[in-house]
Formats: sequence, structure tokens, C-alpha cells
Amino acid sequence: MALCLRDTSSLDLRRKLGIMAIELEIYRHIGGLVVKGASRAVILNKLMDFTLKAMDTSSGSLYLLDDSKELSFEVVRGTGAKRFKGMKMRAQSGIAGHVATTGRPYVSEDLRKDKFWIGIKTDRSHKNMLAVPLMKRRRVIGVIEVINKNDGKPFTKSDIKVMASLANHFSIIMERANLFTELDGRIKQFSTLNEVGNLLISTLDQSVVRHRAMEAITKLMHAETGSLLLLDREREELYFEVALGAKGRRLKEVTLDIGEGIAGWVAKYGKPLIIHDVTKDKRFQGNIDKRSKFRTRNMICAPVSIKGNIIGVLQAINKVSGTFTKEDLKLFQLFSNQVAIALDNARLYEEIKDTFYATSGALAEAIEKRDPYTGGHTKRVLAYCLAIANHLRMPKTTLEVLRLSAVLHDIGKIGIEDRILRKDAPLDAMEAASMKMHPELGAEILKHVPQLKDIVPGMLYHHERVDGLGYPKGFKKEQIPLIARIISVADTYDAMTTTRPYRKGLPPEVALRELKKCSGRQFDANVVAAFLRAFRGGEIDGVVRRPPGKRPVKTASRQL
Repeated sequence: MALCLRDTSSLDLRRKLGIMAIELEIYRHIGGLVVKGASRAVILNKLMDFTLKAMDTSSGSLYLLDDSKELSFEVVRGTGAKRFKGMKMRAQSGIAGHVATTGRPYVSEDLRKDKFWIGIKTDRSHKNMLAVPLMKRRRVIGVIEVINKNDGKPFTKSDIKVMASLANHFSIIMERANLFTELDGRIKQFSTLNEVGNLLISTLDQSVVRHRAMEAITKLMHAETGSLLLLDREREELYFEVALGAKGRRLKEVTLDIGEGIAGWVAKYGKPLIIHDVTKDKRFQGNIDKRSKFRTRNMICAPVSIKGNIIGVLQAINKVSGTFTKEDLKLFQLFSNQVAIALDNARLYEEIKDTFYATSGALAEAIEKRDPYTGGHTKRVLAYCLAIANHLRMPKTTLEVLRLSAVLHDIGKIGIEDRILRKDAPLDAMEAASMKMHPELGAEILKHVPQLKDIVPGMLYHHERVDGLGYPKGFKKEQIPLIARIISVADTYDAMTTTRPYRKGLPPEVALRELKKCSGRQFDANVVAAFLRAFRGGEIDGVVRRPPGKRPVKTASRQL
């Protein structure tokens, strides 16, 4: 069809001023929306409003060209608008496709006879159309078209100039909006990265660090899920330490050899990867998806390295919108470095803590060796204390203090003379008074270690009684720290059930009756109740106490 464009020598001055006013309004109004971070949908709808106003029409469409080279209907106005919104078509289809392919404006004076028109041929409401490309650095990024001028006249060369000028403004605004959106997104990402970094270093618990890292991945990378695989150097394989979601539990059973799969490749070569379509990557292990019943589409993967040694691999899987970019990869590597530092700090802390516990335990055992009749006392008291704490639901931080207090509760005996400590007969009054000095001697020793200040109260007051008749201060009830009240019950039970040269240890049932009898007077009633629950559950002597008529069942700890 030959194009017949009616030429007009010049635009009417009033219309020219009107177009200039619209262009100024575009920059003022839409520029403000861009700065405020309005969504793309809001900006595109406003652009369409200005186009229809400038071209004196009420129908039109705005298309954008996506990565798959399809034109998507972003904004549609006029007849059947709702039906077309969100639809896509090939970039070579229709008038919009012709404009997108050639990069040139196009006018159709009669759509029913137009070879490019793919709309409804019998639709008499669609008579003529003007379409122009949206360009970005000489590349088509979309098409904007309008249908039927309100005055019924066909589109002219002047209309093409106006529309092309508007399209140029729109392209600039859209590019600026994309830059603002991208910049805002990066600022938010780096802000999140900073928050994540602070969150990771706020704990020295390795398991907490690992789980926080996984939760951060989905937020930071806008991914569906993430996983952390750690390297087992002895077996030369990777295993899933943390994988988010219910399906992630199945991945705990999966291991990868070094070099196997995408994560294995990253672990072997120490290089990050972006995989836009895992089905096209020969390294992808599809059997992992089958086991977890999770569909992996795309992935970003980075090594976790500490001092040049790879300890694991981080994965962000399935970007919520689009695919991962090189900028995402840079950010992910920064995140990986933060995770590595947090894990290394937590590991060092765990090693120091384990060393300290081992040293404390060795010190307690050294003291016990001075008294041949109390072998294993500290270990048993510690076990009883932890069993009681479990039934009192003590928080983890308090549990750590209890653990050390129980281990070091008798450290003051290092200052008691051997003739008293090793005596194989009951102590006389003077010797008993000397023995009662061991809590204060222990406090004196520990006060030289500021880091152990929280341990002192439990050790110092574990011989106090809730009725105020204990020592060294004669504290009552809640004046006595809870940790000291727990150690008191555990320590007394072990003393009663342990055989000495001058007496035989009591059977557990008799010792329990003594605890019950003294509950509320010598011992804290709640602590005694917790001890009894632990005893019935087999946490004290390894035998689960059943109701009358049923035989007791040995637990695994007893069998071992």
C-alpha cells in the first residue's frame, strides 16, 4: 500500500505553543516522578497520557521490547484495552513490529487495507494510525502508537515530527528512570549488605551465622532461595550445610565431589559463576533438583574463602525477576567475603571456647586427683546441672555460664590442705570450717580473671540454703543466684550417692527422698522438681522411670 501523507507547511502557532507546554510539563511532572522513585508502570502510564493529549487522540499503545525480542503491551488505551494489557507479540509482527524492526516512524491512512495491520479487519473504529520507535543510543527499546485523531483527520508529517519529538523526550526520561531505579536498587543493596554484615558479626555462633547468611541471600540478591555448601577436606567433597525452605532439608543428604556440578566446579577452581539457564550448562546436576523437587532456572555461585583457602560455596538460586547480572555477581562476592569473615570469627571463637572448656575441665580434674574419693564428681555435677537446666528452659547464654560454673564450682579446694581434703574419716569442727572456706577461696582465684566474673556467683554461693542456714553469706531464697541453686541440688545428690571410705553411697531412690524432704528448706523447690523430672526421664542415671507395673528401660547413654 502506498503511503499518502498530507503535507502541511507549518504547524499552527497555538498548537506549537501547546506542544511546547506539554513537553515542559513532561519534564516537570514525570521528572518529579522519576526523582521520587515512582514505579515504571506509573511513569509509562503518564507518558501515554501526555502522548494522547499532544496528538489529540484517545486510543493508543505503548510497547517495550524485552530480552527475548518480544513486544509487550505495557500501556493500552481505547477499545479492548483490558484485553491487550500484558500481552506479547513477536517483534516482527504488526505495525509496531515493523517500526521496531526498521527503527522508523510509520503512518497508516487506512488500517483495514494495511498489510502490516494484524488487528480486526472489520473493526470500523480503527481507521488510521501513527507509530514511532522509542530509541536508546540508536537501539530500539519500544514503540508508541496512536489511533484515530479526535477531529477525524488523518495523521500528517507534522504529527510525525511531534510524535518523534515526544518519543525522544520519553526515551531520555525512561533512561533516566532506569538509571534512578538502578541507582536506587544498588543503594538499597549496599545498605542491605551493610545491615547483613553487621548482623553476621553480631553473633559468634557458627550455626546462627550460617542461617543468617542464607536468609540474607534471598533479600540481597532478590532470589527465591539460597544454599551454603561447606568443604570437607578429608573426603574431598561438598555437603549442604544450610539450604532454605522445607525442600532444603532433603539437600542435607546430598554431597558433591570437588569439581562435580556447578558448586563443585566453583570449589575446585575458586572462581564465581553466573548461569543464566542451568539446563544449558553441562555442569548442572539435574538429579539434585529431582531429589529436592525444586526447579532451578538460573544461579549465581561464589566461593567462600578464608586466607586463600576455600571452605565452601554460596549459591543464590532463581532471581525473582529476570536473571542475575555482572553487578549482582560483584555484590555477591562482597557478600561472600563478609560470610567468610563471620564464619572465621565464629570458628576462632569456638576454638578458643573449646580450649577454655578443656583447660577448665583439666584444672577441675587436677583438683579431683588430690581427693581420690571424688573421681568424676565434676563431670557428674555438670551433667546433672545441664539436665536440670533443660527442664527449667534456661536461655542459651545463661546455660554457658552454668556450664562453666559447674565445672569450676570446687576450684577453691586447691587451697585446702591435703590432710583435710584426703582424710578418710568424717571431718572435725575445725576441719569442716576450713573446708567451708573453699567457695571463697575459689572466688579469690577467679577474681583475677575479669572474663570469668559471671562465673563467680554460681561457684561462690552453691552451698547457700534457701532457708538462710547455708554458707558463706547465709543468703535466702532469691538472694541466691539461680545457677548456685542448681549446682547445690546437683552437688548434694552426687555427694549422697557417692561412696566414701567412712560411708557407703545412698541408693538413688533414698537420695531423691532426701531432696524432696529438704525441698523448700535447703533446696529451691523448682530446681528439685526439675531434677525429679530429669531423673524420671533417664537424664540422671540413664534409666527411664516408668509408671508402676512397667519395667524400666535402659537408655542409650546407659548402654554405652
